[in-house]
Amino acid sequence: MVRQEADLPKAFVIEGPQGLKLLAHEARQRVISVVYEGNELTATAAAELCGLTPSAMSYHLRMLEKAGVLLAAEGSDGRERRYRRAARSFQVRGGDRGSGAGVPLRSTIGIWIDTLTRAIERWLGAGAQGTGAIQTQVLRLTAEQSAELVERMNALFEEYDEVSEANDPDLGEWETYWAHLPRVRESR
Repeated sequence: MVRQEADLPKAFVIEGPQGLKLLAHEARQRVISVVYEGNELTATAAAELCGLTPSAMSYHLRMLEKAGVLLAAEGSDGRERRYRRAARSFQVRGGDRGSGAGVPLRSTIGIWIDTLTRAIERWLGAGAQGTGAIQTQVLRLTAEQSAELVERMNALFEEYDEVSEANDPDLGEWETYWAHLPRVRESR
């Protein structure tokens, strides 16, 4: 299984209208969230997770597999196929605002928040062990400074991704989430 994970590409990227179709159903969003945490699912397990019948869930799993989001897990027995992630991360990149890109972006954010929430619950459930941290901060930045911050964070993540790949696979894993969004105040 470790070898199988090491061979995965860094990211599965969906762009444009394909993202709309794949993320248009809540069950597919939930499956992506769980599988991209490194879990494998059968149609029965995914159905229980999503509140659907196994046959309805099989449709969604086949759709995700056909799109390349999921792969059949090695060693699946003949009775029920197991699915795994096709890459180490999942990204949706939208086009312009008029193309409906807000829908997959909202779905991606939902997947991200769901995954982050479960990671925090696991961390707290383990007694908040380790040196994890959660931080929020409001910064006053120009557009250029904001772009520079994103560029520097991306470079830092890339640097640590390379370090991570070189480390012993038995080392502890850390889940890292980062968001940098313009603050939009609600009008009252």
